[in-house]
Amino acid sequence: VETEVKRGGVVQILDCDDKEKEEEEEDWLPPPPKITVDPQKSCEDPTIKALRLQKQELMSFAQSAQEVLRTVEESVRRDLEATKQSSSESIPENPSKPASERPKIVISIQDKTGLKQFRVYMDDKFERLFKMYAEKVKLDLQSLAFCFDGDKVSPTATPESLGMEDNDIIEVHAKSN
Repeated sequence: VETEVKRGGVVQILDCDDKEKEEEEEDWLPPPPKITVDPQKSCEDPTIKALRLQKQELMSFAQSAQEVLRTVEESVRRDLEATKQSSSESIPENPSKPASERPKIVISIQDKTGLKQFRVYMDDKFERLFKMYAEKVKLDLQSLAFCFDGDKVSPTATPESLGMEDNDIIEVHAKSN
């Protein structure tokens, strides 16, 4: 900076380079605000974010469905094993004779429409015969009562235990509700 005195006044002469420096120092715009930006969040589209959330939700549903399926499968296995055990216990213990040597008998079941004949083994339980009859006439087994010589026949009884002979007749009656 040079100062010259002329006719009683002081004139200040500025160097051009100094003027530019002052202008740079006096920037009238405030600096941009400093924002910390998470690079993952700023680049992620909201649609992609929503899809990721739905994917996580579906994955949790799939896992819970798999757990339910495993539970059901285990339950069915246990029920099946229990059924096998109970059915093997309820199967009549047939004599050591082969089927060809087991005596058979023809039993007629009389209902209001007539006689229906069935050939059964003497040592078979009536339960099997009653089921065959109910299926044949398309009625519920629980709604039927079977009698032989005036006495109700138990499903666990056998023709042999009742002293039945060929062509004996069992009467069937529909139970009243």
